[in-house]
Amino acid sequence: MADIITEPQVEKQEKLKEISQPAYEFNEWTNTQKLAFRVAFIFFGLFAIPLDLGFYQYLWTIDYSHLTYREINESIAFFNPQFINIFSEGGFFGYESYVNWPFVLLIAITGAAIWTSLDKKSKEYNNLYYWVRVLVTYRVAYAAIAWGYKKLFIMQMPAGNEGLYNTEFIDFFAKRLYWEAIGVATKYEFFLGFAEFIGGFLLLFRKTRGIGAAITFVVFGNIAIANHAYDIGEHVPSAGLALLSLFLMWYDLPAIWNLIVNQVNTRVVHYYPVFKQKWQNYIRLAIKWSGNFVYVILFFALEVYGYTHNDFYKLPNTPGLPGSKGYYNVTEFKLNGKVVPYSPLDPKRWQDAAFEEWSSLSFKVYNRPQQIEMFAAGSYPRNDEVYDGKWYFDWRGDIRRFGNTSKKKKYDSEKRDLNITWELSGLGGRQYYHYKADTVNHVLHLINKNKANRDQAQELHYSRPTKDRIILWGTNEFKDSIYVVLDRAHLQYPLKKGRHANLSYTP
Repeated sequence: MADIITEPQVEKQEKLKEISQPAYEFNEWTNTQKLAFRVAFIFFGLFAIPLDLGFYQYLWTIDYSHLTYREINESIAFFNPQFINIFSEGGFFGYESYVNWPFVLLIAITGAAIWTSLDKKSKEYNNLYYWVRVLVTYRVAYAAIAWGYKKLFIMQMPAGNEGLYNTEFIDFFAKRLYWEAIGVATKYEFFLGFAEFIGGFLLLFRKTRGIGAAITFVVFGNIAIANHAYDIGEHVPSAGLALLSLFLMWYDLPAIWNLIVNQVNTRVVHYYPVFKQKWQNYIRLAIKWSGNFVYVILFFALEVYGYTHNDFYKLPNTPGLPGSKGYYNVTEFKLNGKVVPYSPLDPKRWQDAAFEEWSSLSFKVYNRPQQIEMFAAGSYPRNDEVYDGKWYFDWRGDIRRFGNTSKKKKYDSEKRDLNITWELSGLGGRQYYHYKADTVNHVLHLINKNKANRDQAQELHYSRPTKDRIILWGTNEFKDSIYVVLDRAHLQYPLKKGRHANLSYTP
């Protein structure tokens, strides 16, 4: 028996048939659609293309004969449209740091108005829509891969060090708590890196571009929220990438709505320009695969090289005194020849000390106010590591880079290590010094790593009567004569060993 179809059922089937039609047809656009596209084209084009001359100056000054993963990362991960700077806490960490967004929107609206007055004949912008989506796609894809690699290789938030593990909890700023929570959970950091990487990687292929955009939107949106919650300072670039990802998703949203909400079969009709000449297609493929080679394959190879050669961009590379790594109690302290007993009020007496695996020495001093280093400097390219004492906003809209990038500079590992401030960023309570060890004359030349106190230097002789005792004497940062006896405390840290490990303390 044939099925009987009532009139309401016929109307329902016709409605579903209309819904299941292709999400986009390439016919004439409405005036509203054309105006909206003109604004979006300019707005997202400004977000995707670096306009600051400093960016291209940076590319020019890269020492390509000694290329590292740092330069590739810097060239794609951070640049943002930057026209206005607000020098305040809100301009660095709060909502005032988004001041350039409405400014870019104003430029886009003004440009769209001029475009509309000059263009009366165009019926659609399918070709331009395709190309701006391509531009935004690779901007987001390569940035996501760059950020993902940093976490996959546990470089963005490395595990803590001796000085940090012996810093009182009250001296941690919010951002440092977040960094250490992620740095301790290396598997979680790896997962975050994989989420960024896979989202960017899927964007590189037409069939998975919509899924990739959805992933990067969620990932970068989450990063932006976390940066606001913990005052980290990377919220603007991450929110910008989330916005660009939303723009890429916008093309597929009607079809996604039909599929998920209306529960009907849906197909998305994509527009692709036709290349009539073979050379045009060859150029397209050459540009595409050149970018993929640099930002996916070469970047990965350089990350592997840096990881296997202990070249972590947030950690100093110069090895410290052999066998000195550890936490030390101050057994004896003399100032200008007089023994100074322990006192929580003394601003010059060391309370403890910590030698790191690299050339850093930190010590705790009570009752000495200091300016907290809030920026995790450490991602500087190899040819831009000279400190001149003056901050300026660079092409990324950030304040982490310093010095002059107009001329190529010879790589100086000592200056690089001095300017790596990851160890002390977001921390109080300790003084961090970079040292250069003269192992022949047994002298340590120390410079304060805090940029606000970079003029503070010490010159200390050292001896090592036993493997667990270090004696320092010489001139401190205040030109006083000091004599310090340090005895290693063999500490075990639950954060490193795990909560179920059998821990012991040997003073």
